[in-house]
Amino acid sequence: MNVRVATSNDKTQVLKLFDEFSLMIKAKDIPSKVGSYMFDEIISRTDTKIFIVEEKGQLLGLATFYLLPNIRHGLKRGHIEDFFITGKARGKGIGTFLFSSIKDYCRKNNIKVIKLHSGNDLVRAHHFYEKSGGKTTERFFRFDIG
Repeated sequence: MNVRVATSNDKTQVLKLFDEFSLMIKAKDIPSKVGSYMFDEIISRTDTKIFIVEEKGQLLGLATFYLLPNIRHGLKRGHIEDFFITGKARGKGIGTFLFSSIKDYCRKNNIKVIKLHSGNDLVRAHHFYEKSGGKTTERFFRFDIG
């Protein structure tokens, strides 16, 4: 098993994983139809990454990672969205392996804090995040514009 940053060669498999995630959470958008250009933008930037976990050429999970400089605290902060392990691979330690690899990346790059955004109804995921050392520290607000 290996964790690495996604490249353009991973686009089809990454979008397929995002489709599975969207179906699971009953999202209205289908990433493979609407997110292709956003994938290209994310992998072209230096402050965003899609970490993927793979085994034998198959993607088993992913997490979108954003690097955010924080003036108030004088440090770089990581932000994770879309942490997802494919259904057939859950319960096998793959999420723990992916999260541990992201934490290692942060340590090596002097990133002191990771914040993670998760939907209110993803209770099973919340238990995983708590088991991984995460704490609920604040409320997160969304503003739909137009």
